[in-house]
Amino acid sequence: MIRILILGISFLFFSCNAFQNENNKVAFSWERDALVIENGSSVTIYYSVFEQDMSARINWSPASSEGNRILPNEVIAVQEEKIFGYESGDTIVLFYWTNDEPPFDNIETNVIETE
Repeated sequence: MIRILILGISFLFFSCNAFQNENNKVAFSWERDALVIENGSSVTIYYSVFEQDMSARINWSPASSEGNRILPNEVIAVQEEKIFGYESGDTIVLFYWTNDEPPFDNIETNVIETE
């Protein structure tokens, strides 16, 4: 019985992850030399993306501008040369949020393998 419960919970968890763009979600994937982000939600989002080790070393805080804005139902590609600290094959960290000014609540964080 416990195995069935764990299996069911695992199924729900993995079926609701950010790689699926159903039911008003943000989807992302690494394609060749770019991070593709699709804002499938009904609100504008803002993002920042860094190489994983670099994200741990910098004193980062969210900033919202036209340069990092993704409108509802818009898809963008962030080329690898635009990702701070990135070298081919590195792991990257994507942060995104909805506020265009402080306080920046509900910042989502996603670790993405590029190989």
